[in-house]
Amino acid sequence: MQGDDADVHVITSVLSDERARRILAETHAEARSATELSDCCGVSEQTVYRRLDTLSECGLVTERVEMEPDGHHYHVYRSTFDRVLIEFSDGEFEATVARRGRMADRFTEFVNEVREE
Repeated sequence: MQGDDADVHVITSVLSDERARRILAETHAEARSATELSDCCGVSEQTVYRRLDTLSECGLVTERVEMEPDGHHYHVYRSTFDRVLIEFSDGEFEATVARRGRMADRFTEFVNEVREE
């Protein structure tokens, strides 16, 4: 996991949107297309794309291209974080986004943390 400092206003604004939260929940376990997200969230694809643009700008989702056997392709989206932590310190709020990492990266980080103790 990697921690990235994020603007607390931007993160809380994005997470206050019910549709954005639903998209994040639906893309946590597996990547989904905009069409799939539209169906499971009960909103138009235009709404999904607007939320995906915002989530992508904040680094909360990632996009990749999937290829079908017939040569057609489509985009799928997946959330990129495990948690958001909002802290109050020295009179200011700070948001930290804990990003998902590859299993090998997380194991290496764990080993390094154990060695430091």
